[in-house]
Amino acid sequence: MITLHVYLTPKTGQAEALRAAILDPWISAMSEQPGFVQASMLTPFEDEGSEDIEVVSYWESEELRLEWVARPIHDQVFAPIGELAETVASTVKTVGHTWNV
Repeated sequence: MITLHVYLTPKTGQAEALRAAILDPWISAMSEQPGFVQASMLTPFEDEGSEDIEVVSYWESEELRLEWVARPIHDQVFAPIGELAETVASTVKTVGHTWNV
């Protein structure tokens, strides 16, 4: 299993719109893909003063995640994310152990 971590900084005044676009259409479409396990949207704890967002998605394999990225629907649902974010960065990590997942 692997995880994709996507780090997003919203454009000024776009934090709520970015959160909404993450939930639907992006995560909604992603969750229907073969190999998708689950996803979480992480936001700053209480009043840290940051609006940065991290989305962590779990996939059965990197191959299945890359198949999702290659589908035209990926670009369609991710385009609004790019328009609402000042910065977008990502990393892929291998899941070494899981507990109660």
